[in-house]
Amino acid sequence: MSGLIQLLHDYSYITLFLALMLELICIPIPNEALLSYVGILAFHGKINLVLSLLTAGTGGILGATISYWIGYKLGAPFFRKFGRYIHMGPEKMERISRWYGKYGKVLLVFSFFIPGIRHLASIISGVIRLPFRSFCIFSYIGVFLWTSTFILLGYVLGPEWDKYQGEIKKWLVLASIFLVLAGLCYLVIKTNRRYIRESLLLLFQSIFKRYKSFLKIKFFIFLILASFISLVTLMFGMIQDFVSNEFDPFDKISRSIVFFLFNSRWQSTMNHVYGLSSWTVLCVVLVFTAITILINNKNKWLELLFLALTLTGGFLFTNGVRWLLHFMLTGSYVSANFPDEQSMMVLICYGYFVMMLVRHQTNYLISMIEFLVFVSLLLGYSISGISLFNIHPSDLFAGYVFGAVWVSGLLLSLELFRFLSIIKENYSS
Repeated sequence: MSGLIQLLHDYSYITLFLALMLELICIPIPNEALLSYVGILAFHGKINLVLSLLTAGTGGILGATISYWIGYKLGAPFFRKFGRYIHMGPEKMERISRWYGKYGKVLLVFSFFIPGIRHLASIISGVIRLPFRSFCIFSYIGVFLWTSTFILLGYVLGPEWDKYQGEIKKWLVLASIFLVLAGLCYLVIKTNRRYIRESLLLLFQSIFKRYKSFLKIKFFIFLILASFISLVTLMFGMIQDFVSNEFDPFDKISRSIVFFLFNSRWQSTMNHVYGLSSWTVLCVVLVFTAITILINNKNKWLELLFLALTLTGGFLFTNGVRWLLHFMLTGSYVSANFPDEQSMMVLICYGYFVMMLVRHQTNYLISMIEFLVFVSLLLGYSISGISLFNIHPSDLFAGYVFGAVWVSGLLLSLELFRFLSIIKENYSS
């Protein structure tokens, strides 16, 4: 980067033009930092702002156009044969091409803001034979938006850029994640538009117009919905407290109580309780959950599907939340283990198991006992974690809350799908 900066000082516009052109012909160059530095130089009057914007945009346009014709001339056969060497094998290329052919025009505008994607966007446009006129309109707009954004950020912030560039990058990443999630939601809704509309209409009629039917199921759904909303509210409150470093009193008081009540004589018991959180035990719990679902034989395939979603999605949610929180708070003095990963997985695995037991239990006393055993297990795991490994109580509690948000959200979805299937069966009969 230092060599690039020196070249920028010596041959300002030529360096800027070539850097943008080469990056969009698949040569990795850290152009966000370069463009921002160009804005700083323009702020100090060392180069002209308008000429910089035009030079960067023109260089990017030329690079994108060359990439388009490379993809156009080489075509799909080349990538089917050699694509695996650049992680663009036949299956991946076909999948991307199909999706890109449908949404490529909109994607082109924003693809230049995403490292790794902008290098491939123009090539894929050529491979799938996107009309050149359409490519020019959308990609050229995208190039100018991308280059102008970072140059103007550097120009507006001027000497303050070094102070704010870390925060700006964090919010750009957060915005990108939000846009991706919003895009996925849009695709799911658009693909299943008719099914979603019909399902919502049936649910609305059954819940709000037929008051006396399915009272037990409705009550159960509303109970889970209320729990989910409360847990989400609590989760955001905990994130706010975490950012403000307000957990110290809670951690000190909790530790004092644990160490006062449980001395070294409890160590053997603590080890056994903590062992219930090992992956071996959790896998056994998941097997018992699957057996419970099969024995009850009520919507078993739906419940097994949601078991898989709860586990795989819970793992992604756990790691995703932890990564995002610590990425956004880089440089701040915060706990490295917030929320505690293992306590999240403990609640997710045991929580789904207990809910499957309670859901199909007709004896309310047994259901209450099962729930109390579950709460006791969570409390025992927390005490053993604090006592044996000095884990922050706030990290453990946050793990439970985050895990409960995920489980309650999945259970709410499961009950809605189950209720919908019952309604459809009644309509068909």
